[in-house]
Amino acid sequence: MEQTQQTTKEYFKLLSIIHLALMVGLVLFGLVVSFFIADFQHPDNTSELARIIVYLVPGLCIAGLVASNMVSKNRVYQLKANSDLSAKLMGFREAMIIRFALLEGPGLFVLATIFITNDINYLIYAGVMVVLMLVKRPTMRSLIEELELDQKEIAFLENPDSIIK
Repeated sequence: MEQTQQTTKEYFKLLSIIHLALMVGLVLFGLVVSFFIADFQHPDNTSELARIIVYLVPGLCIAGLVASNMVSKNRVYQLKANSDLSAKLMGFREAMIIRFALLEGPGLFVLATIFITNDINYLIYAGVMVVLMLVKRPTMRSLIEELELDQKEIAFLENPDSIIK
């Protein structure tokens, strides 16, 4: 398989597109559930499933947040030892995709829970997951800080026409 060359500008643009796609997917699914599917007039608060979900939703959201932080920090920590900047950049992109997937998963579960229980109160948890994804948006600054890049690597990244191998 032949790899195409990519500039740093294209790299950050692609990283932003991946982030935006995952975040917008969660928001759009939330809108579909909220406006077109769910009937909030009759929430299910009494069934056995509803009693379990009351604890499951916040637990899963917290677990997703903790897992996203731990897994992405662990992967980024492993990347710091690598001397090849292009390998660091590809690894960072993978770490960010994993981070966002671990935040999006609980958000999708919450939206499915809203659909099942018709309880709009769970929408707050989905909103929190979207806000967390927004706060953890990948930027050049966050990449530099997380990977602890040296001045030479920073200068390379700041040039939008630099070619990543």
